[in-house]
Amino acid sequence: MADSIDLSYKQQPVNNNLGHIPGKDGLPWIGRTYALLKDFYGLMDEHYQHYGAVSRIRLIGHRSVLCMGADINRQIYLDPDKNFSAEMGYHENLGEFYSGGLLMRDFDDHRLHRRLFQTAFKTDSMRHYTDVMNPVMAENIHRWQDMDDFHFFPNIKTTLLDIAAEVFLGIDDFKGEQAQDISQTFIETAEGMLGIIRLDTPLLPFTKWRKGKQGRRRMESFLRRQIDERRHSDKKDMFSMFTRETDPDGHYFSDDDIAAHINFLLFAAHDTTTSNLTYIMQHLGEDQALQERAREQSLALNKEVLDYDDLAGMTEIDNIHHEALRMHPSVMMMNRRTIRDCEIGGVHIPAHTILSIPPQYTHLMPEYWSHPKIFDPDRFSPERAEHKQHPFQFIAFGGGAHKCIGMHFAGMIVKTFLHQMLLNYEWQTLPGYNPKHQAVPLPKQADDLQLILKRRRG
Repeated sequence: MADSIDLSYKQQPVNNNLGHIPGKDGLPWIGRTYALLKDFYGLMDEHYQHYGAVSRIRLIGHRSVLCMGADINRQIYLDPDKNFSAEMGYHENLGEFYSGGLLMRDFDDHRLHRRLFQTAFKTDSMRHYTDVMNPVMAENIHRWQDMDDFHFFPNIKTTLLDIAAEVFLGIDDFKGEQAQDISQTFIETAEGMLGIIRLDTPLLPFTKWRKGKQGRRRMESFLRRQIDERRHSDKKDMFSMFTRETDPDGHYFSDDDIAAHINFLLFAAHDTTTSNLTYIMQHLGEDQALQERAREQSLALNKEVLDYDDLAGMTEIDNIHHEALRMHPSVMMMNRRTIRDCEIGGVHIPAHTILSIPPQYTHLMPEYWSHPKIFDPDRFSPERAEHKQHPFQFIAFGGGAHKCIGMHFAGMIVKTFLHQMLLNYEWQTLPGYNPKHQAVPLPKQADDLQLILKRRRG
């Protein structure tokens, strides 16, 4: 348990002494980062084929240990011996902008803070979110019919930011000035992690890092100013509900905690779903028969929008959603850091070593999946259930204590959006479409997914 763990591990530097572990460092300092950006899966496969499931790699700034395969995923995510820190695994990237968020907490502290999310993800709350997001989606989707050069990614990004303004923050006028200011602040904060010059100083006001740091401060200031008012309101957005949650002793969570959690939740929920929907739209644009199959299930409901009670029956979209996450997980690399010396896959790992877990590699291993590089949503159907051969072969939402608390919320967004999209449009990708893909800061097509969009009649 956390109170039996020496918390001094949080003050220790990252261990880079990994020469005994097979692997390849690449260039000084930047390591194999260029190879990763050029072909993420190819680099993972090279390491797996040459060095096995556990190998040494250098990425920008430090060495880490690549960990691949379902059995190793289970050891790390279940963590029965409390060897692995999520907080320190993300300390030098996400932690710079989202420290205090749920993912950046360990053990008992993490369990305590998950309480803050309880009411926000209960059935009554989810039912309310469904009712709130449907008209926001409808307004945005309707505007797309007049766009001649339609690229999906920037348009779904805007749509999901509009939804976040209402569902997460309770800003009723999602196209108003306040909502747009918050959206821009969110974008600057998220992009801050891509900054090369990592200095938070007025002398460098226009760097991504500096603007990201300023964005976090503005966002948290905005949230703190409203906490007392929200705590005494009956508003049903996530932020307001967070302000009313209490710890086991009946005390409210601190303003700092609430601001940190909402800030991270906005980032985690928005970017991952943006990526997931973009790949869903590509695959449905490439496979018109599959698109029509999904449309038929939506048409059978004879409803313009989904109610919460409709969600469980949308099995076609559900399987498409999970298959897109299998092939294109929204988080390409998950991290932990060892607290003490341990062994992973028969390899000795020193304390304070960064572990890098690429979900996509396990998701494409032929040991677990038939024809793994083919988009086949039926593999998630009850009749086939390929994803159930091993409890840690599908880790798009992580696993163990840190398994994504918002995974059902993400599925709700995907289903409510695609239902409206299928009823209102038919779409296809450009002839011979074969895009380049980026892995960071979030997975997507480099061209932002250009689509041929046709309005449906009747």
